[in-house]
Amino acid sequence: MSTVSGVTDTSSLFQTAETKETSMGKDDFLTLLVAQLENQDPLNPADATEFTSQLAQFSQLEQLSNMNTKLESFAGMADQVERQSALGLMGEEVVVQTSQFETDGGPQTLGYRIEVPADKVNLYVLDSQGNNVATLTGSGTSPGEYFVDWDGNSDAGQPAGPGTYTLVVRALDEDEKVLASTSLVRGTVSGVELGANDTSLTTTAGTFSMAKVEKVGAVH
Repeated sequence: MSTVSGVTDTSSLFQTAETKETSMGKDDFLTLLVAQLENQDPLNPADATEFTSQLAQFSQLEQLSNMNTKLESFAGMADQVERQSALGLMGEEVVVQTSQFETDGGPQTLGYRIEVPADKVNLYVLDSQGNNVATLTGSGTSPGEYFVDWDGNSDAGQPAGPGTYTLVVRALDEDEKVLASTSLVRGTVSGVELGANDTSLTTTAGTFSMAKVEKVGAVH
């Protein structure tokens, strides 16, 4: 039986490549494919069906690579749009979904959202130690969003002072059962921070991620 020396068996090149932990790009795949053709045994050439299958794999890999490139481009465009939108919010009022806010000691507009009718709603302002500083009565009990102005004073009538506070909304039905609610804070945008992974807005109620902004413009 005749033998051909110097011929490398590359029948398992693709199987071996597929088991590597590192991902293989389309250029690497094409290099392996060309190497297989160049080094195949002339007396035992590659099966046409297997070769066609490998070409199909290459085509799929190239399509996925092109798709990833387009997705990365779209993601970059979306990031630029978000940044431009954020810069356009300077001086605007925004509603932010959050339970924490900051104050310089002046008035703040606090709010809430309920999905089902409530019998009563109270808002509690807690200081950084978890102490209840002020209690406010909700302005509505039907499903919807409502806002209440806090003058910055404690229940005792003393200034609460600047700092970070927590807003707790407690909505109850007629049986005193606690209902689901969402805490909201309204503030005016005074600055924009363009981070590498996120865009943040500095407002009169604190600094918040753009993802937490629910509405733009005055809310009555």
